Parts: sequence; structure tokens; C-alpha cells
Amino acid sequence: MKKLFTILLLSLGLMSYGHMGRFNPFKIIVIKPDTAIIDKSLFADIDSIQSDYIKRYYNTVKEMEELINSKYFENDTSFRMRKEQMKVDLVNVKALEPEKKQFKFYQALSAYSTEVYNFYFNEYEPFSTIIESPNQKTDVISIITLADSAKADFVIYFSNIHTELIYDSPVLKLTTSLYSKREKKIILVKETEGDTTSRGDMWTCGGTTLSCLLINGVRTSTDEVTRIIAKKQMRK
Repeated sequence: MKKLFTILLLSLGLMSYGHMGRFNPFKIIVIKPDTAIIDKSLFADIDSIQSDYIKRYYNTVKEMEELINSKYFENDTSFRMRKEQMKVDLVNVKALEPEKKQFKFYQALSAYSTEVYNFYFNEYEPFSTIIESPNQKTDVISIITLADSAKADFVIYFSNIHTELIYDSPVLKLTTSLYSKREKKIILVKETEGDTTSRGDMWTCGGTTLSCLLINGVRTSTDEVTRIIAKKQMRK
């Protein structure tokens, strides 16, 4: 998987003062999936994906610490304003260590999706809140309860995650659902698939077939969701 966007997002936050974003602010919760069914030929890739994720987590903590302690932006007023929030963010990120150590390969779908939505929607102020949450029941009543209690405008969750062979090549199929609190209903249920083609930039495949399938699974899923949310939240 690609390196986390944490530092890039912090940098964008520093540059965003004085700029107005395209979207009205909102809150998204992306629920971690609880399972995936993959072909036995991909089992060998699991350990690599999970260990790489943990390494990236520790690298992210280190980079946040370096940015906070950097003297490069000391004369930048916007940096000083953001620095105190960065310290709070770092404490919160460090508190996630036990959870990060329990990471399962299929949770790359929710983790990377959360990063992609942050990258797309949070370039400039006003910032939206886009977070990943633990797995929970995804029946309609449970989703409504979650959206209400968390004051979330949208809830995204995944189901039926599995691999298939198409013309002797593996694909990852997944169904993405999007709940809208404003409309009080699920407004998208869409099956998409990820293939093994590396498309560069944020869609550059990792070193394994399974990581490539997951990356492209995120690509097709977020394409569908982003299109809908962007249209609903675009500033008039």
C-alpha cells in the first residue's frame, strides 16, 4: 500500500489559510469491514500487508514528531497556530497503537478510503471530519443510530468482500454502501472491483498481488462515493 497521507494533509492544512474550499463541511464515518474471502493463492500476501501497515503507522508517528519539532516554520504564523493542534493530533495517533497492532489486511479498504476522502475533500478550509470507526452491525437501524449518535452526515461500509478469477486473473469484488443522514436512507449500494493494474500516484500497486487488489478496490469504491458526496456538498 502507498505511504499514509498524514504529513501531506498536515502540510495542506498549513497552506490552506486564506483559501476557501469547494465543499460545505460535513462528517463521514467509514466502518471497518469484519471479514473478506480470498483465494488461497493470496494467503502468502497477508503477513506482508499487515506488517507494512504497522511500519507505516510508526513512521507516521515519527514524521509527526519531526514536523512538530521542526524549526523551519517557526516564523510562520499559520504554522504556530496549527502546531498546538498537531500536538493534540499526535497524542491521539499514539493512543491508537493497540488498535493498529490488531490490523487485518481487509481493513486496508476502510483505512485507505479514509485517507483518500481526506485528501480529496480537505485540501482547504472549511475542513470536514472524515474518520474510520471500528466494525459494528450494519443493518439499517444500527447505521441510523451510529449516524445520529456520532452526528455524522454520511456513513460508509463494505460487504461481500471476496476475490474471483476473471479470465484467469484475480479481481477483488466488494459492495460499498453509503448512508445519508439528511435523506435518512442508504443512497448507494454498489458492487465494484479492483484489478491488478498499477495506475501510478496514489493508485500505485504495492509489492503483492493482494495489496494491488485492495488499492484498486479502494479506487473504484471511492470513485463512486466521492462523486455523490461532492455533488451534495459542493458550495453554491
